[in-house]
Amino acid sequence: MQDDRFFQNNHVENHLATIFDHLPGFIYFVKDRNLRYVAYNQRLCEIFAAQSPEEILGKKDDDYIPQHIMEDIRKDDLEILGTGISIINRVELVPRGNGFVDWSTTTKKPLFNQSQQICGIIGITRPFDQGTTSLSKNEELGPALQLLHHSFRENIPITMLAHTANLSLSSFLRKFKSCFNMTPKEYLRHLRVQEACHLIVRTTQTFAQISHHCGFADQAHFSREFSRIMKEPPKSYRARYRL
Repeated sequence: MQDDRFFQNNHVENHLATIFDHLPGFIYFVKDRNLRYVAYNQRLCEIFAAQSPEEILGKKDDDYIPQHIMEDIRKDDLEILGTGISIINRVELVPRGNGFVDWSTTTKKPLFNQSQQICGIIGITRPFDQGTTSLSKNEELGPALQLLHHSFRENIPITMLAHTANLSLSSFLRKFKSCFNMTPKEYLRHLRVQEACHLIVRTTQTFAQISHHCGFADQAHFSREFSRIMKEPPKSYRARYRL
């Protein structure tokens, strides 16, 4: 009976959240069917710049995340609630506060009540470097990933990446898409946008200079790719996050 009350009062979720506070960079959260936060760890509070942990309880992403970003999150959440299909290890750029973004791996799953009805969503976002460590040990993609991260400003031929991974071109493309849900070229563009986010926030470089530094063909190309990935143009991004 005491254990039943423990579960009903939602103490388990809150206790689990404290475990993730000791894992640097991890974000943990639970939402109900109305997409209100019912459990989360300290890292989420930091990203949302909450004054206290209790502030987020019962709130939605709408209260903390810009509309253009929140719409994509809501779309994913509603699809999980409607279909029961999880999002597993999706690699993406995730804000870490003050306009900086990092590669992360996100997993979201539906929560079921005792009647086996979907009653909410549980999710974890973890730093992507742990994923690359795993890939380096267990997959052939590790060397290609290192080349991409070190030389993202250059136009790296896909054949060179495949050769670095000691794979045929078709095998490399298939394995890469399976791991990251994007092509190597799309991954490269994300790397360039990540660097651009940091330069926009912490430097006074012009957008033309940033586009050249990050390996884009020109400023127009940079603006298109940045807007597509970050859901807003570079100008408004700088206005919101400039240090």
